[in-house]
Amino acid sequence: MAPDHGARFFDYPTPAEKADRAQAADVLLPDASEADWTAILEFTQARRFSPGQSVLNAGGQGGSLYLVLEGTVEVLAPRGRFGRSRRAGLLETGSVVGEVSFFDGEPRSMGVRAVTAAVLAEMPPASFGRLFAAHPDLGRCLLMDLGRILAGRLRRAEARARPGSGVQS
Repeated sequence: MAPDHGARFFDYPTPAEKADRAQAADVLLPDASEADWTAILEFTQARRFSPGQSVLNAGGQGGSLYLVLEGTVEVLAPRGRFGRSRRAGLLETGSVVGEVSFFDGEPRSMGVRAVTAAVLAEMPPASFGRLFAAHPDLGRCLLMDLGRILAGRLRRAEARARPGSGVQS
């Protein structure tokens, strides 16, 4: 592949381009077929939320994984010393939330609130087990993609926490 001489070494992405890449990195199973999604959604329950409605509470019971089917949700860091939550992220259709508690069963580390009207598909661990038993290859793909998303989120959090990153955590 020939190098692109139009691009310069020091052409860094704009903040908007970085945000677009981060959003795309959080999309679950971007190459899954319609049949794959039909199979996955058979093992979930759709839940509807109004703008401003809480989806998950920080410290709340963990377990289920949520797929954002429609709308936009915001991820909220636990309340700080002044009693206010801080927006830690914004997720749209195709994203996943609740993945940390899905894996470890511990209480939720962050809250999630609907920004717009939203529909999320809830998948408890037992439903994932049934999906995996019925469609092992699809279950493996789902697990690997959740791992990819978690790794990307961890890397972005580490970059924000690094001294000199210009972003305060």
